[in-house]
Amino acid sequence: MTPDSLQWITRRASWAMLGLHLAVVVLPLVLVTTGGAADHSARQIAFAVPALTVFAILHLRHVRAAARGSRPRGWPWSLIALAALAYLPLNWIGGDWAATGLLLTASAMLLLPGHWRFSVGFAVPFAIGTAWNILLAFGYLGADQGDPSGSNDNEVVVAVYWVGIQCVFIFALYGVVRLVVLVNELYETRSELAQSAVDRERIRLSRDLHDLLGQSLSAISLKGDLAIRLLPIDPAGARTEIVSLTEVARTALRDVRAITRDEHQVTLRDEIAAAAALLAAAGVDARIEDGGYELPSPVERVLAWAVREGTTNLLRHSDASYCVIKLTLVDGQVSLEMVNDGVRSAVSADGSGIAGLHERAAALGGHVSTQTAGNTFRLSVSLEVR
Repeated sequence: MTPDSLQWITRRASWAMLGLHLAVVVLPLVLVTTGGAADHSARQIAFAVPALTVFAILHLRHVRAAARGSRPRGWPWSLIALAALAYLPLNWIGGDWAATGLLLTASAMLLLPGHWRFSVGFAVPFAIGTAWNILLAFGYLGADQGDPSGSNDNEVVVAVYWVGIQCVFIFALYGVVRLVVLVNELYETRSELAQSAVDRERIRLSRDLHDLLGQSLSAISLKGDLAIRLLPIDPAGARTEIVSLTEVARTALRDVRAITRDEHQVTLRDEIAAAAALLAAAGVDARIEDGGYELPSPVERVLAWAVREGTTNLLRHSDASYCVIKLTLVDGQVSLEMVNDGVRSAVSADGSGIAGLHERAAALGGHVSTQTAGNTFRLSVSLEVR
């Protein structure tokens, strides 16, 4: 379902809600002014028109607020006023006024909180309306008041019929407002989920680009510097470094394209090999102890990103003479450690690269730690192997 179609449904549900409530609001006015169940005096009509206008304003105010998931200011007093307008004229005007009780019940159910919605909001007005219908059917109220002798089985059927109709209308009036609330909540939830998906994708792109391009750009810078130094004394070696630099740039470009399509895959073995080659080119003694373990793909990817991030940080922030990359697997727990001896300054654990590594590890129930002791820096990543 597209956002446009959901908006269309939201608008249609709102119109259906207003249409149903307006129809029931207008019904007593039409019956009283046109002589529905009985002819009404000019005094009754003169009272009914302004009274129903006020009733309609109060009720629709309740409905609009409920459809927005709120309650209008002073709603207890407006609900009491609604009850007075619904019940006080009932015996005077008769059955043509009865629809106001349905609207009152719907208003009470929409406004009262928790269990009060049904124990009071529905039960009390419904009981009053039911009692009034029964008394009216047996002649205790209305035009035949005081002459119940003419009652028969048909009047029982009529009373039961009107009680059933009353139930249907009450829940229709209440339900259509709840429908609008639910549709609005669905629309808001869809919007929030869409925004959340956009934010997650933005964070993924930012994290992956940082982790990927950090090492690639460091390699390009390193090889460029090396080519410049070699150019006067070893043109062939300089040319080799420039060719290698070009290949690194092409690989980075391919990886960026893959990341934008969420297709980029890294492997631990490839990252360790690339790190060893890059460290060697930088004059760093790379000591690899990878154990040759076969690890699940999700675990391997996190460790591969850790090797890449650790290598990038070493090239950027240290003057290391050696770097140990050690992988151990003990009791279903795999640990990666990268240790170097060239710390120039305190390394922040809040950088975007380390933060991204924390997120990747946490997604698999693992953790990342960094430790600086003297001129030694240690990056540790621990993950469970399932």
